Amino acid sequence: MHPLDYLYKPKSIAVIGASADEVKAGYQMVYALKTFPGKIYPINPKADTILGYKAFPNLKAIGSPVDLAILTIPARGCINALQEAGEAGVGAALIISGGFAEAGGEGVQIQEKIASICRRYNIQLLGPNAAGFTNPGAGIAANFMPWINEISAGGLGIISQSGAMSFSLAALTQTLGLGVSLITSIGNGAVVNISDVVEYLGKDEETRAIVLYLEGLKEGEGRRLYDAVKETADKKPVIFLTIGRSDVSEFAASHTGNLIGSYRLKTAALMQAGAVMADSCDDAIDAADLLSRRRLQPKENPGVGLLTGQAGPGLVIADYLRNRGVLVPELQPATIEKIKKELPPISFIKNPVDTTRPGNTFPNVLKAMSEDRSIDVLAVFALHEPAIIDPIDTLKQFKDIEQPLIFGTSGFPKHVGPTRKLLADFKITTFTSPDRTARAIRALVDDSKAAYRKQAAKNQPLPGIAIEPLEKTPDEAEALRLLNELGLPAPRHTVCSTHEEALAAFSKLKKPCVVKVLDPSIAHKTEVGGVILGVKTEKQLLAAVEHIDQIDSGAGSATGRKYLLAEMAEEGLELIIGAVNDPAFGPAVLLGLGGTTAEALGDVSMRLAPITAPDAREMIAALRGRELLDGWRGSPAVDKEGLVKTLIKVGQLMIDRPEIKEIDINPVRIYEKGLLALDALIVLE
Repeated sequence: MHPLDYLYKPKSIAVIGASADEVKAGYQMVYALKTFPGKIYPINPKADTILGYKAFPNLKAIGSPVDLAILTIPARGCINALQEAGEAGVGAALIISGGFAEAGGEGVQIQEKIASICRRYNIQLLGPNAAGFTNPGAGIAANFMPWINEISAGGLGIISQSGAMSFSLAALTQTLGLGVSLITSIGNGAVVNISDVVEYLGKDEETRAIVLYLEGLKEGEGRRLYDAVKETADKKPVIFLTIGRSDVSEFAASHTGNLIGSYRLKTAALMQAGAVMADSCDDAIDAADLLSRRRLQPKENPGVGLLTGQAGPGLVIADYLRNRGVLVPELQPATIEKIKKELPPISFIKNPVDTTRPGNTFPNVLKAMSEDRSIDVLAVFALHEPAIIDPIDTLKQFKDIEQPLIFGTSGFPKHVGPTRKLLADFKITTFTSPDRTARAIRALVDDSKAAYRKQAAKNQPLPGIAIEPLEKTPDEAEALRLLNELGLPAPRHTVCSTHEEALAAFSKLKKPCVVKVLDPSIAHKTEVGGVILGVKTEKQLLAAVEHIDQIDSGAGSATGRKYLLAEMAEEGLELIIGAVNDPAFGPAVLLGLGGTTAEALGDVSMRLAPITAPDAREMIAALRGRELLDGWRGSPAVDKEGLVKTLIKVGQLMIDRPEIKEIDINPVRIYEKGLLALDALIVLE
């Protein structure tokens, strides 16, 4: 028996704070459990019966252990109640009440106490401040939503940090005629958190797909969730919906921290783990519906074949897919020749295939497309016109084809509904608009690509990093030396402490030079005027160092300040390479285009460390301006494999040296052969 079975599949439930007063939560919870087939024990020392159930003064009076205790009492009373539950051998608890950590102050302390009690007695606590859960297959509706008992049992598992969102997603499943294995909110997650439930549903035989709704993640939770999703997505699809696109990280030291942000890192990490991202509630449930029935085999870039009865919807679908990197390949010449014989000359047949209007040759065209070796997914969209095309008769002929088959249509619900249900019997998922059809196709392809990436990353060798532990924040020169040890060199440079040393060093360097302030307390040298470019003469050099002497680091003008003199690098494509040790997700690596303008461009990608060569190549491919790396308007293609090696080593450095909080290598110049770090910032915890 899994420990969470006491919570989600109990045989007996006690309601602490049960009441005969209809306006109280204790009454409503007992009433909500009316469909529960097991034993119900209302706990109230002042009542003999509640809603027909015998009431007990306390848990001990029941005389036998209880699987689940539901607490509907104020926060302060939960401490003694859980102590009593632990002594009585209760396996799990659910706290509906609020007033805990979410309220701050004393609530934080109360939550810490109840969590400690639950861990001591091994009680699986859901909440506090949780909206409850529903397990239709077990007849349990442990929440207050009156219609939740009507939810059908099925294969979708829904996990939400928000109680209201769990109900919203549940309502969508019912609207679409889908069933769920479990709907649960997490609340404050004092003991049982979202990762625990992902792992639980990953092993649950009734659950065929998992939908996550995420808001924020506490310290350490992100990496734990990444690990749970990574393991689970190999067995069944995981789809997530989250918020925070406008969120900006509070990292203050580097551009890297500002670029990563919690939303970007959260979405990148979960997709790296193999989850499929949804943009809305409808997308999440549609994707879960499709993927619960059929997953595409892992492939680097699956091809979609689209057959449409009308041009407009086909254009909408194809435009959406191509805009999001989904391959809609041109059909093979032999396939095109077959289709030409079936359609009028005005038809577009390269892919998408537009029949101009469905006819009796529609199945022949679909069969020809299914035999094309470039097509991994078949999608059909046709308006609901039974007199022209009967979807049941047409599509059921293809229920055993190798490729997944997706059907989209538009029509009134009373007409489309029966068709949708009948096609589901043939494992053909139906979507009722061009938009929903397109987004579902993308989810299927994204799931396949994620599985391929994970397979390609397995058993990839990772480099050993022989860097001594860092005891103090390095200045730029020390940071550049560390990067050089990793194989990322910098332009020739030297460190000077006096004007005389600067003049002597300047005479030996190739001109022009750059002169920088060297002070680990100044994170952004350019913003304080601490970078002087194009220095060609001794007069310009002296002016530069005198200017640097006047810079205020924030703690007053530094005495004995040092200068970094470096040869200016040749022009080249500029990048930013960075890393952070995120409180929720741990070490993560970032790549962006634009160098010092990266924050303005916002063209970045990221992965959790350690990263493998496939991860690094995917980071490069995810950049919107990736074509610049392949050569643009006569410029040579750059050293992408050198960049791959650098990203891997930066990730490994973050793993091996946990004292590093942030790395900001900005800009990095990349050339046809090799890379150069022009500036570097390393910040310690």
